[in-house]
Amino acid sequence: MKEKIFNIYQTSGILFTNSKEIFYLTGAEFDGFWFLVVKGAKYVICPKMIENQVNDYFGKQNVKIYAETPLYKTVAEILEQNKTDSLLIDPKYMNALDFILIDENFKRYKINLIKKIGILDEIRLIKSTIEMENIKISCQIASKVCDKIKSEIKAGLSELDIHYRVLDLFAQSRVTESFTPIIASGPNSANPHHKSSNRKISENDIIMIDIGCLYNGYCSDLTRTYFLGKIKDEHRNVWDIVKKSQNAVLKEIKSGLLVSWADKTARNIIAASGYEDKFIHTAGHGLGIEIHEMPSLASNAEGVFLTHAVVTVEPGIYIEREFGVRIEDTILIKENGCEVLTLAAY
Repeated sequence: MKEKIFNIYQTSGILFTNSKEIFYLTGAEFDGFWFLVVKGAKYVICPKMIENQVNDYFGKQNVKIYAETPLYKTVAEILEQNKTDSLLIDPKYMNALDFILIDENFKRYKINLIKKIGILDEIRLIKSTIEMENIKISCQIASKVCDKIKSEIKAGLSELDIHYRVLDLFAQSRVTESFTPIIASGPNSANPHHKSSNRKISENDIIMIDIGCLYNGYCSDLTRTYFLGKIKDEHRNVWDIVKKSQNAVLKEIKSGLLVSWADKTARNIIAASGYEDKFIHTAGHGLGIEIHEMPSLASNAEGVFLTHAVVTVEPGIYIEREFGVRIEDTILIKENGCEVLTLAAY
């Protein structure tokens, strides 16, 4: 599947500089080098400091290795040697300095720089068997950690206490976080991307936990909103509405449905309950080697869900400065439904 990229775009050279995309193409789990394809030949361009590491990984593969700097100059020389005067790059995944250096210097080499956003996005949408397995294991680990955290929550713990406990449990499972954990309690839960703080959990509190881990380079993502002690009627009502909206999506989502359908379905239920302006983000997103990938489950999204795509479904309601509820699961799209991969207790 990944080889299709070299046939899709009518250009004789493609350069990848982003470590995530290079991992996707080569499986290399270290960074600091560029991956170039020119007329079907593959090149790795790296600084001297990682030459040995690059040789150890790529030495027995059909890849030519150049340990020379500056990297952009080496790329230009390779293109010149191959009588290639055009190069495709993706500015979306290129840091500003690399983009400026390439953009400015390639004019001097008379290389036509073709800029295309999201070169690999469509290919990355559909997961292979190995990718699906890695994501499933990642979701299993995150779910177990979330269940463990739920059993340990008590009054007096701070958000940061829980935050670092999540990281500790991930470390015990020999994985790292796929994004910075979000532990938001009380009024902080009204902020979807709250930064875990020193606020202490109190009796009869509300706690939102958004976590995920990285297994073999693949992400998981889940959110649970828990209650400690006596549940306030408004909190329970909002939780029920959010779960109802999520269930409506999970029950019907399948390959072939419009991507925009998911957001509209969840949003209509929340709006009918009187919280239309309190659902302040999209209903979900794709994930894989990155925590946020295509598609975006927005009401104006284009296209349809594809078999073996992996997405999150995460409706939420946020009452400013009071509390918020978000429930999120990672799912695998199938021909006639979906498989929920995150199985932490609600």
